[in-house]
Amino acid sequence: MLTLPISFSSPIIISVSILTAIGAYVLFGPEPEDRRKRGYPGGLINYGNNCFANAIVQCLASSSIFIRWVEEHLQNNTLAKILLDLIKTINGQSLSYSHESTVVTLIDNMRQPKWLSPFEQQDSHEFLLSLINSLTSTQIIQTKQLGFAACLDTDEQDISKTIMINESPLINPHPFQGLQATQLQCTECKHKNPVSVSLFETLSLIIPERQVSNSGLFSIRQQQRNFTLQELIGNYLKSEMISNLICNKCKSKENLPHRKITTFSRLPEILCLHIIRTTWTNEGWPIKNTCHISFPDLLDMNSFISLSRLLPANIHPTQTIKKPSTAHYKLNSILVHLGGISEAGHFIVYRRRINSNEWLSISDDHIRECSELEVFTSMAYILFYERIKK
Repeated sequence: MLTLPISFSSPIIISVSILTAIGAYVLFGPEPEDRRKRGYPGGLINYGNNCFANAIVQCLASSSIFIRWVEEHLQNNTLAKILLDLIKTINGQSLSYSHESTVVTLIDNMRQPKWLSPFEQQDSHEFLLSLINSLTSTQIIQTKQLGFAACLDTDEQDISKTIMINESPLINPHPFQGLQATQLQCTECKHKNPVSVSLFETLSLIIPERQVSNSGLFSIRQQQRNFTLQELIGNYLKSEMISNLICNKCKSKENLPHRKITTFSRLPEILCLHIIRTTWTNEGWPIKNTCHISFPDLLDMNSFISLSRLLPANIHPTQTIKKPSTAHYKLNSILVHLGGISEAGHFIVYRRRINSNEWLSISDDHIRECSELEVFTSMAYILFYERIKK
């Protein structure tokens, strides 16, 4: 056996060790304790097809508003305790910090009362709604009848008693809950019906239809222009025509078309925007809409709270609302779906480092730093915004 002199072998051994350490750092990231100090959240192992849940838990773990709500209002909820323990482990706020936690216990507890279907692969948006439903199911529901004033997103509610709603919703408050108001207006006499208020937890935004051209056996979707998130929200609130309704004011009382007007009356603390990316060919095949939706870091929602659209003609907005609340939001996390519609695909998350504005890309238990360019050019599927308090 050839033995190198110590003056040659030592440098070689040291160099190999250094290269090995660098390679391990690049492949696996920093060690757990170093990750905690650098603001890295822990990862979540994907046992099979759990990425849909891993992604949602990471998004919720990045929200201080959500964590505070769970701590303050869901002390006796078993599922909430499991979720909160998992979030604190991920965020390095418990002694059991690990970059390899799992959502298996959380999912099993959701399946027992049938909050989840028995199939392994789920959609992240459906999982989020099921999780919110299961967390709030044990809350005491406030059944107090609300007037229109209590449903407004304002600091001072001084609403005329002449403006009433048809039916008051049952308020079961949580950070994702918002209220939207709708009103029907007769196109003949311009009479406005009473305002109806409904609850929402996420907003599902539709991307405008593409132009379709036929080629061969299947339709080929032509390239469409990109859209902004604000355009999709505006499209969500776009008025629509409802035909064959009876106007209670028109003397003729014939079936007349009515305009349906929609606006937000109260926005939530956590604004969750779900971009619907499934579209259909003429033959009925589902395909993924891959167009880019540009989204801002700071989102101003004030222009979408247009209460004057709902007021009767004889009441001026300044007579009813003294001081509207500001509705400014900051981007907290982005959930992205990779792959097409026919295959299961994979869900990843972009979230900020703990106590930092720098972004991380998280795919189950694989975590790496990334640029803002990567984040804001991603194909967003679900966006989580947190309301900025004064």
